[in-house]
Amino acid sequence: MITDFVLDDRPQVATLCSVTIIKKGDTFTPRIKLWKKDKKRAGEIPATQTVPETGNTRAVKALVDTKDVHENFWKVIHFLQGCTGLSTPGGSPQFVAGDEAQLAQLLTGQDRTMVLGAVRTAIGGGLTEEDIRLISNRKDQLKRFERLLTDPEYFRHEESLATTRGTEAVWQAFFEANQWIFGYGLNLIACESINDGKLERITTGANIFGGAGKRIDAIMRSKGLISSMLFCEIKTHDTELLSKTPYRVGVYQASKELGGGVAQVQKTVSKAQQFISREFLTHIYDDDGTPTGIEMSTTRPRQVVVIGSLREFTHNGHVNPEKMNSFELYRTSIQDVEIITFDELYERARFIVEDH
Repeated sequence: MITDFVLDDRPQVATLCSVTIIKKGDTFTPRIKLWKKDKKRAGEIPATQTVPETGNTRAVKALVDTKDVHENFWKVIHFLQGCTGLSTPGGSPQFVAGDEAQLAQLLTGQDRTMVLGAVRTAIGGGLTEEDIRLISNRKDQLKRFERLLTDPEYFRHEESLATTRGTEAVWQAFFEANQWIFGYGLNLIACESINDGKLERITTGANIFGGAGKRIDAIMRSKGLISSMLFCEIKTHDTELLSKTPYRVGVYQASKELGGGVAQVQKTVSKAQQFISREFLTHIYDDDGTPTGIEMSTTRPRQVVVIGSLREFTHNGHVNPEKMNSFELYRTSIQDVEIITFDELYERARFIVEDH
């Protein structure tokens, strides 16, 4: 990187300083060149210098190049900077050679508009304020997700603040505010709420399809020209996945809550389909009957149960293979229903934030 500084500019002569920053490995070293530009003889050829990288020439009245003695030159600079009581003008620019932490520290406290402009320049101009807000918010929400999973005291505090009491209500509110977690988390198929509405809906009520009410924790649609439906039942991270005692030696059956959650989402889907048109596609309407323009496939809607944590199968840092095996055999045997634990959903959310 080469930068020219105009130290003095007079009618006939300008005093300039050329700073060349050279990268060696992971460090940068500067080369200084002081020169006088002969402005009155710019059109003649008294003495010229070739500008690096451009091939252009410029008229030179006097030239001092520290290229070969740059280390000794900087000893002089350091001596002056280290003198007590001696004030050296200017700030302290830094060059970062790929260290993310150093770069973050360098940008801390800087004007937001300036930083955003610099980043746009570096990556080609595609970054917006909304992008930064979105990335920052998702990282914050990912940390909150982790605390809800691992910090019981924090979870109890969140539960005390919830407008609706109960452990499930905390998770319901969290996922309502962070639908992007479901948007990529379930089989990595991009999903969203129906018509930008709430996740929790009365699937067989008048606001969706028409008919008697049956509530589901989350109903979503995949994103595409034609959307497919996804029904989700949300339990809690502390809900047991397996019965405490084995059915036989080394054989554990699904817990009552897990079996009930699977049956619940299956029943909800079955009942909803009874009220949906027998056509392969159905239209979605607003509460007042206005068509939303959304068409969804009603063929075998996807069904998901979010429940429990795989930590249930660990003891002193080791996994109980019999319990893990029993759980995997159970959830892979359930047709049309995906069973995903809260910690698995967290890892998928972390993948979205940290790897994309």
